[in-house]
Amino acid sequence: MRNLQIFICGAVAVTAFAPFNLWWMSIVSLSYCLVLFYSQSQRQGFKHGFIYGLGLFGCGISWLFYSLYDFGQAPLLAAVLMVLALTAYLSLLPALCFYGCQKLARAQPTQQMLIFVVFWVLCEWSRGWLLTGFPWLSFGHSLVDSPLRGVLPVVGTFGGSALIALLAALLAKTVIHTPVHSTRDPVIFIVVLCLCASLDAINWTQPAARQPLKVAAVQANIPEFMKWKRELRGEIYQRHVDSSEAFLDHDVIVWPETAIPTFYHIAEKEFISDYAQQLSQHNAEIVAGTFTHQPATEEIYNSMVTISNPPRFYSKQHLVPFGEYLPLRGLFAFFDRLVQIPASNLSPGQGAPLMIIGHRPVGVSICYEAVFGEQILMAVPYAQWLINITNDAWFGPSLAPHQHLQIARVRAAETGRYMVRAANTGISAIIDPKGEIITQSGEFTAEVVDAEIWPMQGQTPFMIWSNWGIICLLLITLLIAYGQQKLFNRH
Repeated sequence: MRNLQIFICGAVAVTAFAPFNLWWMSIVSLSYCLVLFYSQSQRQGFKHGFIYGLGLFGCGISWLFYSLYDFGQAPLLAAVLMVLALTAYLSLLPALCFYGCQKLARAQPTQQMLIFVVFWVLCEWSRGWLLTGFPWLSFGHSLVDSPLRGVLPVVGTFGGSALIALLAALLAKTVIHTPVHSTRDPVIFIVVLCLCASLDAINWTQPAARQPLKVAAVQANIPEFMKWKRELRGEIYQRHVDSSEAFLDHDVIVWPETAIPTFYHIAEKEFISDYAQQLSQHNAEIVAGTFTHQPATEEIYNSMVTISNPPRFYSKQHLVPFGEYLPLRGLFAFFDRLVQIPASNLSPGQGAPLMIIGHRPVGVSICYEAVFGEQILMAVPYAQWLINITNDAWFGPSLAPHQHLQIARVRAAETGRYMVRAANTGISAIIDPKGEIITQSGEFTAEVVDAEIWPMQGQTPFMIWSNWGIICLLLITLLIAYGQQKLFNRH
């Protein structure tokens, strides 16, 4: 019964994220899990954390099945096993968190609480870079839909996760250790909430121009089965052109990832060159997703290009393992035989993710790159606004497009920049510097969203110290808590 409760705790935590946006459920879920965890052995703690992870990731990233089975054409059993394998791998980190807490936290409840917060965030952070990283479902992401979102531009996603872990630990400590008539822990809980909520009133960045930019994001809604048919690429390109026609008086129009589903040099000869000439007679600058090819090395890149003379390029640097490239190809050669994914042998690009678009420096990211806060920080403070292009059609009608949009909103909040996000089948959106959605599209619809945005200047605290700020603070906290525990045990 306890194991089932723990699994449910993990599963329920998924409702803290989009599209449910019950951000407080992350606190409730983790707090109840800690209550169940109390007085367990180290071995039980490992099992406890692993089961919690199975609930969280098993339900939260189940959308990977669509990518592998429906679009990757993997056999049913293989698709299920691959999703289960990734879920089990991700669950090891919560398991190590609870195991480490039981191993170290043998002293006062306050020290136990602090040690848990440190271990939880360190495990989330390590998930963001181990094996190239998968920081999906980091608890800090849920705060963008909460009154506590003001912590994001100060300490970033993992600082937000630390806040949730702290509130959950305080709540659990109140239940387990606090005498009935004591009000200290509830008061601390409320004070922390109020202080963090007050941060949202601070504007860390300011407009960098006297006039706003008029921007639009085109969502052509190209089904995945159409996108990779060579005979349809002209029609796909024309859909984007037609959708943009009514917005050529805007400053920038953004097309999604692989909007031009062929090599740029081929598309340039077939249709882009003439269209770039036509665009020069209008105000708008169009930026689109395509593929580029380096003949000297035979390397292929997932790229973003401006349809202009001359064109400007950015190539995706943080590729999706097993999606855009195969790590340890000799060991995982079977994956190529099981899953049919177009453009799955790409090379990473080089250089800062920064382009001049609309006569302004823009921080750019392609799809999965928006999941990594430090990737976006490579472009700021020079970048005055952000562009993210993506193709979430791979995930079907699942939680993934909603979760991905939520993560993109966190990147806008962390940097205090507007973001324009164009998605092939949705969800396209224009986001303000607080992470609020100004306007957004539906899913699996052909539409264009547009708005006025301001180029921004200035730095948020998170831009200054990045993730290392909160990580160093937590490591110092761990050393202090552990040192006090040793002293406590000695006496």
